[in-house]
Amino acid sequence: MAQNSFKFTAEEKQQIKKAVEAAESKTSGEIVPFFVDQSDEYEIAALRGAIIFVIAALFIVGLLSYTWALPFPITPLEIIIFTLSMGVLGFVLARYSETVKRIFVPKELMVERVEQKALIAFLEEEVFNTKKRTGILIFVSHFEHMVEVIGDSGINENVKQEEWQAVVKLVIEGIKAKDPASGIIKGIHLCGELLERAGVNKPRDNRNELSDDIRLG
Repeated sequence: MAQNSFKFTAEEKQQIKKAVEAAESKTSGEIVPFFVDQSDEYEIAALRGAIIFVIAALFIVGLLSYTWALPFPITPLEIIIFTLSMGVLGFVLARYSETVKRIFVPKELMVERVEQKALIAFLEEEVFNTKKRTGILIFVSHFEHMVEVIGDSGINENVKQEEWQAVVKLVIEGIKAKDPASGIIKGIHLCGELLERAGVNKPRDNRNELSDDIRLG
């Protein structure tokens, strides 16, 4: 997988950590911000790119031949070489260009992969490992331009999944503005407000159960 596309300065990482600390200071919630470059390699994109470019090449050659628009005679071998070259071009573009790859990956597949990756991160980061099951994962996947917020059982009893969409919106707005740090900080602050309004109260022994640092997967 490529190097993470999200770049945070040391100062931004510290600001994000402080935002988590502030949001957690008033409730028993434990917030885990997690950023990844992409949630899957999407090898299907390269295959689809190659197939579509081959079909396009054959269509172009066939159309030009049918309309007598070819500027010079072309042999069957040259047709094969041209078609295969186009297939290779489609494969390479769909594999190594994010913009092209995104065209050839079905939206439904991206949603599925992001959800799966978020659940894996939830388990690997042990977001569930809190005394009152009050962990929250804010999962951001760069390639897909998607954000998932997953609350543990102790959170979901008080905050509905629909309410997390406001958090998702803030994070996405920050990314679109090329300021992901600001977006995630605003999202974290809103998480704290939602938890406080929902009555996810701070216990007397409110020790920090999960690291407040940003995770880059």
